[in-house]
Amino acid sequence: MCRKGECFVKEKIFLFVIGVLLGAVIATGAFYVYTTTNNSSSCTTQSTSSTGNEPPEMPGGQSGQTGTPPEKPGAATTQSSN
Repeated sequence: MCRKGECFVKEKIFLFVIGVLLGAVIATGAFYVYTTTNNSSSCTTQSTSSTGNEPPEMPGGQSGQTGTPPEKPGAATTQSSN
């Protein structure tokens, strides 16, 4: 068997290995929970039937490329002649 000082090093190495394995299991579980909660709550209201070339639909039913752009502020004012 072990003498008084020989088993001390083996016990420390054994505890270190157990700690590393336990830490890896905890980290893996935390990463799994983090990824599943982010994937379930992100952008679930968007439609996935887009062809890939179309821009996403804007709120209010307007598409990203159809229609005319809004006018700039002050552009609709009439100029007075002097």
